[in-house]
Amino acid sequence: KFRTFLLGLPQIEGRHCGENLAGRVSEIIYEYGFEGRMGYFVTDNAESNDTRLEELATELGFNKQHYRLRCCGHIINLVARSILFGTDADAFEEDCQADKELQDEMRLWRAKGPIGKLHNIVHWVQRSGQRIDKLHKLQSIENTALGLEDRSTYDVITDNATRWNSSEAMMERGYQLRNPLDSLVQAEVTEWDQYVAMRTGGGTRPMPKRSRKKPAIVDDKMSSEDWAVIAEYLAILKPLKIATKRLEGRPEEGMTIGKYGAIWEVLLTMEWLLQHLEDSKLQHEHDEEPYLRIGCNLGWMKLDKYYTLTEDSPVYLASLVLHPAFRWPSVESQWADHPDWLERGKIADTIPEQPTAARKTTDLDDFMASVRKLSTQRAPSAPPTRDEYAEWLSTSDPGDCLVDNPIQYLASPTTTVSTLVTNGN
Repeated sequence: KFRTFLLGLPQIEGRHCGENLAGRVSEIIYEYGFEGRMGYFVTDNAESNDTRLEELATELGFNKQHYRLRCCGHIINLVARSILFGTDADAFEEDCQADKELQDEMRLWRAKGPIGKLHNIVHWVQRSGQRIDKLHKLQSIENTALGLEDRSTYDVITDNATRWNSSEAMMERGYQLRNPLDSLVQAEVTEWDQYVAMRTGGGTRPMPKRSRKKPAIVDDKMSSEDWAVIAEYLAILKPLKIATKRLEGRPEEGMTIGKYGAIWEVLLTMEWLLQHLEDSKLQHEHDEEPYLRIGCNLGWMKLDKYYTLTEDSPVYLASLVLHPAFRWPSVESQWADHPDWLERGKIADTIPEQPTAARKTTDLDDFMASVRKLSTQRAPSAPPTRDEYAEWLSTSDPGDCLVDNPIQYLASPTTTVSTLVTNGN
């Protein structure tokens, strides 16, 4: 059974630089006697983590590139933020924090298109108890008019610029409440138009200098086209949400989709997402507004960057080869158009750059299943003299393609490759 343990929570004195972090991690490793059997390090992409692992690799004698794995949840977060906010996501966040004037902040968000306009509307509603009450009343009116059995009403969900899933949740709830939200904003637009008409004599004279300031929310009125873009963003982000759940390290109790961030799922999930973003980019190639097309392209580029970095560690490919549902036949079929890469992968200490698979699918589970089926092809002939790894590659069972938990499978008493299991653990 998969378990996690907190081994230490040391206080770091001074800067949280790689050298300081490495020193404290090293102390914990030696305290528990792990120095001779280190596994892999999963971290985010901060430079201090690279420095920390370089220090530990020198001290403990391991290959830093082989043992340094990147947190997939963090990668997906970066991909989603690129889709939503572009290449300047961090700069945009800093601008919003620096601009304390509400009008200027709303202007910055509005420049982001429909997502920015919805952000402004949601935060505008949330700042006023009266507007929140009005939103619930409008929902009740709509529920009654539609004859819905479920008469529940909902609050808006506010987002923040650092977590993409908060933006996704904001858009999902906003789209659900689009009619009440439109009514709220339209009331402000109507009131402002009436005021302007009164002050200008129906447009016959200029607006007096001493007039009310135009409410910023008036410029954030959502059109039907804006809501359609929000719906498309939700469709684009849905696979990223699925992948995050699939690869998270601690899935909720009773959930079946997560495999505790199993390493063998990483490459396949990344390929599935790359294909999804490529398809989405082509789908929106001729859109009048460029938001979706540019977002998909930036997201694809960000994901491809980190997908390429997986070549630094052979564990990604090894995890597929040692999985009973995949092995080499699946890998060879999946990358059949790239025989040179396959050959280098079999003999090299480090794995060369993976080409993106051309296989197309629309669902992650279907994609995984399609690759599993490839493992039922005939295994290569075993050489006269072989070790347990060679035996593993040359023998398979028809039921292997159904295996979900490779560790449990390999640890089973019926598994003959005991040495392979011991070395793998």
